[in-house]
Amino acid sequence: MTKVTSAPKIASGRHARSKPASVARTGLDRAQLVKASLELLQESGLEGLSTRQLATRLGVKSPALYWHVRSKGELLALVADALCGQMTLPMPRVSPRKRLEAIGWEYRRVLLSYRDAPRLMSEQPPTGPHRIKLYDVAVGALLDVGLPIAEAVAMATFYRNFLLGMIAEEARQETDSGSQGLRPASVLGVELSHMGDDLSEYPNLRGASEVLVSIVPEKLFRTGLNVILDGMDQLAAVHGMRTAK
Repeated sequence: MTKVTSAPKIASGRHARSKPASVARTGLDRAQLVKASLELLQESGLEGLSTRQLATRLGVKSPALYWHVRSKGELLALVADALCGQMTLPMPRVSPRKRLEAIGWEYRRVLLSYRDAPRLMSEQPPTGPHRIKLYDVAVGALLDVGLPIAEAVAMATFYRNFLLGMIAEEARQETDSGSQGLRPASVLGVELSHMGDDLSEYPNLRGASEVLVSIVPEKLFRTGLNVILDGMDQLAAVHGMRTAK
């Protein structure tokens, strides 16, 4: 497994100009800015991650931040990329399916570690060195099972969207107690258990109550991963049969 932990480099152009003495005296760099942003995200969520709050946390005035990022959007892109930088990437020698599976679990591990991280990743385009590298590894795994580039890119995009949706729902359930402090599946299970004879209206759900109440998010995530990866294997097999004709 490999892990890229270096901070994104400062872009050339307007960011390459010399900083005024007042900014230089702060000793502020992008790595510090990103680290403080991640801490603020964890404490206050995405709504609390503002340039004003960040400047206060770093003990500088807001204009000092703009020598490193031009806007809040650029700041959020840096934070999203830094999250991907915390993910351990699978080695190329690992089987394609294992690589994709490892990416899925790393997505879950990192994004559930930070408040509003799934939302941030969904709202920010997948740019930045770490996010692009992650995308490259996913596409590479799909190319290695025999998919052409167009289908590999499409499937990698679908896989990313699936992961973000599953993880976002799990994170939402963890932060929102909902009805009676239960997860939605458990709430449905409890309701079914109280239906009595009315359950005959839903014959396919007989015996589902106990299953729904006992659903564990990690097992549900694993089931979803297997369904998606089995589908990808099938797609690769179908493509292989087409090319063999």
